[in-house]
Amino acid sequence: MTFASFLNTADTPLTARETEILDFIARGLTSKQIARELNISPYTVNTHRDNLRRKLGAHNGAQLASCRATLVSFKAAGEASMVPKF
Repeated sequence: MTFASFLNTADTPLTARETEILDFIARGLTSKQIARELNISPYTVNTHRDNLRRKLGAHNGAQLASCRATLVSFKAAGEASMVPKF
C-alpha cells in the first residue's frame, strides 16, 4: 500500500495550482498548451493531472472537466466541500 492510497479528498484539498490547471483542462487545453501558458514543464502539468485524477476520482480528462463544472456549481450553491466521485 502506498502513501497516496491513504489520502482522500477530504484530507487533501486541491491546491491553487491544481485548481488553475483544472480550469485549463475544463477549457479544453492540452498538457502542452497548459505548460506554455503557465511557463512550466508538460511533465509537471501531467503530475498535476495525475494528482487531480486521484483526488477527484476521475479516470480521464473529460471527467476532470466534468468535476470542474460540478465544483463551480457546488460553490455557487455554498457546498464547496462536496466533490463528485466517479
